[in-house]
Amino acid sequence: MLTLIAVVSSAGGAGRSTVSAHLAAQLAHGGKPVAVLELDAQNSIGALLGLRQTCETGVLTAGVAPDSWRAVLRETPVGVPLLPAGRTDASAQTALGEWLQRDAGGLRRQLDAVGLATGTRVLIDTQRLPDAIAQAAIAAADLVLGIVPVTTTGYVTQPDLMAACAGRAQMVPNLVASSSPLNNDLLHLIQARGGDAMVPLRIHRDDAVGTASANGGSLAKAADGSQAALDFIHLEAWLARATPPADGGAMANGGHARGGAET
Repeated sequence: MLTLIAVVSSAGGAGRSTVSAHLAAQLAHGGKPVAVLELDAQNSIGALLGLRQTCETGVLTAGVAPDSWRAVLRETPVGVPLLPAGRTDASAQTALGEWLQRDAGGLRRQLDAVGLATGTRVLIDTQRLPDAIAQAAIAAADLVLGIVPVTTTGYVTQPDLMAACAGRAQMVPNLVASSSPLNNDLLHLIQARGGDAMVPLRIHRDDAVGTASANGGSLAKAADGSQAALDFIHLEAWLARATPPADGGAMANGGHARGGAET
């Protein structure tokens, strides 16, 4: 079986695609089977996974039926299979959203048909909530990873994230700037509001993220020792505990696993 992990946020610029890509690369670097499903019309995650050319055809492309997703599966230089969004338009996105809302088990069924290895964790990169496709991904997911940028917008929209996920989101603070008193104050407010739903770690703002992307690589291979690279190592370790292989039993604490490194 596959483990589906929806990566969501209610704030623009939260870093959903960046977190999805680098977390997937870190899982692959650690020898864990992983894939990415891109349900974000920006169609940008391929570049973060090392592809030099934009994926023209993908799961959001008009005329690509869900039962043909296997045909658009791409291998990437960082070793993470990708189901890209591809070029799309509003009507194609609406059609997919309506199908997902009608067929609650459709997303998992189509991913099962792609032929990914048993035990693969599928990170689902989504558009900003309350997008209908993102909401369908939440409904299908075994775990919901909520990305909360440590910004004023991130703090203001955090209640929207929590409500949209119906209390299921495990929230990760992103874009932390430890040297900024204002940023630290916002981080503490976000953590206090999130309570036990906060993942006990944070992802720092780090130039190494942009450098790795520009070079077509991942932090796992290109930025050993950077703060962000260490953050993703901690996030990968937390996720591995929170989502044990599907054939190894139920997910820890019903998808609300705790534990991990606070950095």
